[in-house]
Parts: sequence; C-alpha cells; structure tokens
Amino acid sequence: MKITSIQTTPLRTGQLLVRVHTNEGFVGLGECYVLAPGIVKYFIDDLLAPIVIGKDPTQTGRRWDDMFYTTTRYGPMGLQTAAIGAIDVALWDIAGKAVGKPISELLGGPARTSVPVYLSTGLGWSKAPEEMLQTVQQGYENGFRAFKIRMDWNSDRLDREPARDMRRFSVCRDFLPDDVPLSFDANNGYSSSTAISQGRALEAMGAAHFEEPVPQHDLPGLREVTRALDIPISFGEQQHTRWQFRDLIELGEPDILQPDIVLAGGITESRRIYDLAETFGKQVMPHCPTAGIANAASLQLYTTYTGAVRPHEYSEEFSGDPAGLLTQPYVRSGSEVALPGRPGLGVELDESKLARLVLDG
Repeated sequence: MKITSIQTTPLRTGQLLVRVHTNEGFVGLGECYVLAPGIVKYFIDDLLAPIVIGKDPTQTGRRWDDMFYTTTRYGPMGLQTAAIGAIDVALWDIAGKAVGKPISELLGGPARTSVPVYLSTGLGWSKAPEEMLQTVQQGYENGFRAFKIRMDWNSDRLDREPARDMRRFSVCRDFLPDDVPLSFDANNGYSSSTAISQGRALEAMGAAHFEEPVPQHDLPGLREVTRALDIPISFGEQQHTRWQFRDLIELGEPDILQPDIVLAGGITESRRIYDLAETFGKQVMPHCPTAGIANAASLQLYTTYTGAVRPHEYSEEFSGDPAGLLTQPYVRSGSEVALPGRPGLGVELDESKLARLVLDG
C-alpha cells in the first residue's frame, strides 16, 4: 500500500482536517487544533507531504521518523510536531482499517472499552465567577460527573487576579456534590510563589488536580510548586516529543504528565511518552480539549494503559459538536465515552455536513 496524496482542509470550527489517501482506497483521518490552521496546512502541504507520498502508511514508526528528522530545524515547538501528529493519527487510522481492527488492538489491546471523561471549560479569565458556575451547572445537567475549569491565562499574565480565580473555583466547588471531582487549570498564569499559595487554597477546597501552575518554560519553578504541595500537579500540554517530556520529568517533577495526542507528535510519539511515564512512575492524564477526531485517537491510546485511572479530558470548545462532522461519532453517556469496535479510529466524515464547515479561501 502507498500514500498517494494528503488533503488538508481548514474548517470554520478552527481545526485543520487532514485526510491521507492511499492507492488501495483507504483514507485516514487526522486533525490539528489550537494552532492557526492555515500555517499548519502550509507546513504539511509544502514540507511533510513530499516526504511521505509514495511510502507505506502502515509503517507508522518509519513515517514518523522520516517526517521528524527531515524537519527538525522547524521544531519541535508545536508547529512541527502538531503537523506530524495530525498525519500520524491518519496513518494509524489507515493501519487499523487495513486489517479491520480498532487502533487500540494494534497498540496491544484495550484494558477497558469505556472511559470516564471530565468536562473541560475555559476562558475563565473573561468570566465572572457566576458565569463559570453556569457553565458547570449546565454540564452537570448534561450528565458530566467530573469537571475542570480553565483560566486560559498565558505566561505573560503572571499573577493576574489570583483571588478572583479562587472565587471562580469556590463557587463551582460549592455547587458540585463532594464526590464529583473538580480541577483547576491556571494555564501558566502564576509565578511559583503565587502558585504555591493558590495550590494551598485549592487543597483546602478539595481540588482533584492543579494544572499548569507556572509558565511552560519554568521547570525549576514547577519543581518548587510540586515539592511544596500535596495536591497532584499536572503539566505537559506544551511539551513536544519524548525528549522534552524526559526533561519535564527530571527538572519539573510533576505528578501527572499531560501529552496532547496531536501537539506531542501523534499516536506514535505519545505512545513513547506514555511508556516514559510508566518507567518513571508518573500518571498520564491526556490534554485533549476536543470531542472529534483527535479525541478519538487519544481515547484509543489511553484505553491501552492499565495505569490510565484518571478521567480523560472532553470539550467541544476546539472541535464543535462531533455529530456536525462525523458519522457515528463516539457516544458519551453521562460521564463515560464508549469506544466503538469499528476499524481504525472508528469514525468517518459526513461529507454533506463537511461541505458547510469548510473555511472559504
């Protein structure tokens, strides 16, 4: 089997849809989100596609190495690994379809067929505490039984309104039953000293975990926070490749690693990061604030690890409703998502709906 073309399509929802075509009729699906779709499209079309066209898509490890080592001067700081990750997910989709098995089977077999998920809701910096509460209340009414509120700060906004951030958390914590986990994501928003004081407040309120307390480049500060607090500290959505996660573990010492299935480099590289986490005795809790193709890929990988005991992230903020793009999307029932037994990712595009989502120009 050979790759014949790679089709990249920016969508109105902010994603870049990636379709890898083969000479045997199999089409693999991938996507990239968070980054500007036009820039990722150019990177794939101009740099990555010529590297893999004509090659066997089922040799996923070989194709990853081909793409990565040929373009190392362009990364790995997000653009390179995200573009590779979108293609890599599509290649695994093809590999599963070619043998009629779900990706989880190719990865060694699922340890479970249903995964608990938590509702991830953001833009906290722009919301009054009451507005954040309304979002959590709506999620609870829709069946979610685990939550995370995100401040969506950047690392250039250190220590902006920390007291108000805690009010946003406290009103949501007061609403939710005691047995419903609620986590807090600072999105790089605090210095280490402020993160420690915020973390102590979160500990007192029973937060399930504290995510990205300090800037993504401040690994010594992260180590200070992790050592000072009892609450589990998570980090890693802005780390790319196994080498950056090695440095994160050794220098930052977070309790939980959070690779993103696309941004870290796809299923091929995320699998290596999961193995690294097991080697160092770290939990994995994937970053993946979507509900579509990337989320399906992340769930396929996550189910194969027996140590995957924390709920998986779920949101429609960066993907839109998966039913608006996919036929037979993964079904969420309450706070669980069941994996289908269909080949590959187990999803296909709804071409009639896709036409309405394509970004003009």
